[in-house]
Amino acid sequence: MFEPFHEIITHVTRTILKHEKELGRPVIGVMPAYFPLELIYAAGGLPVQLWGNNLPLEKADAYLQSYCCSVARSVLELELRGTARMVKAYAFTSLCDTLINLREIYRRLFLKPTVALSIPITQTKEARQTYIKSVLDNVIKGLEEITAQKFTAAALAEAADLFGRSRALQRKLYSIRRQKPGLIKNQDFYAVLKAGFFLPPDVYNRMLEDLLLKLNARSDPQSNRPKILLTGMVFDPLEAYKILDELSVNIVDDDLANGWRTASKDKLKVDNLVEGITEYLFNPAPCCCIYNPDNDRHAYLLQKVKQSEADGVLFWYIKFCEPDAFDQPQLAKRLKEEGIPAAFIDLELSMSNLEAIKTRLNAFCEILENK
Repeated sequence: MFEPFHEIITHVTRTILKHEKELGRPVIGVMPAYFPLELIYAAGGLPVQLWGNNLPLEKADAYLQSYCCSVARSVLELELRGTARMVKAYAFTSLCDTLINLREIYRRLFLKPTVALSIPITQTKEARQTYIKSVLDNVIKGLEEITAQKFTAAALAEAADLFGRSRALQRKLYSIRRQKPGLIKNQDFYAVLKAGFFLPPDVYNRMLEDLLLKLNARSDPQSNRPKILLTGMVFDPLEAYKILDELSVNIVDDDLANGWRTASKDKLKVDNLVEGITEYLFNPAPCCCIYNPDNDRHAYLLQKVKQSEADGVLFWYIKFCEPDAFDQPQLAKRLKEEGIPAAFIDLELSMSNLEAIKTRLNAFCEILENK
């Protein structure tokens, strides 16, 4: 059932080249996070999401300090090694200082064009829309130059339908996981999400529809094992989920940038694109990297814990992600005040020895079992 998804993430280059050839669309690498993939697809490109990899870092450290997150360093490693030849251009947002600087590094080192959708830091919705309106035309113009195709309203509407459908299907997958803990292994769940980073939306949608049919036909395993909620930015490395599966721990929900925070976004509104992009970026899930005083992360996280009936929260922290680190102490304090157990694990995408992680996770599971 899950083998096709694992096959895709095991053979990423082969997958991308296959669909690039079939569709005749230039591949555009999308850096973290929240860049609307609909814009790229409507302009004639094939968006591929780059959330890091597990390559040993051999070249990237010459341009990014070791205290930068392994997400940024590992995607730079891909280009420096020449293993991202199929990627014709890159799309950035202003998610954090490291990624803003990474775009400048790409512009200096490589000949591939880049486009940037800066996310405004403003107090009001009106101010956000004013800023986004000022940058959106340049983004669309840049994409048209990359693809040599015209960005049209009809193409945008089609792209909004496709990617909106992808996220709606992912939300159904999340719902099954919450309702039937233990039905989907943790590693399998995130393999399904990750496969979508590298597939055209129509292909991915068909795979999700088939998977959901099979899962809905399965009975509830009635698991009584500990249930946890993950919070952080990136769900990788996938190898770490084998430990949770071995411990029979059920992840019932998450608050991850490339997980629920993205899947929760509704279909992009295209009638008023500026308003639609604003809504897409800032709602519904709050993020440590996006300033939105109207959307409090503390209350949001507590609500997710209660809705998912999680026994505890696991902070899934990619080392040196500053925005995520800044939020952790306050969130942990609030969870403690509410009597919700929480634990922290530090991860890097290229880590190969997970014994220390296994020890921490095993200890947390014992705490939850004795709760």
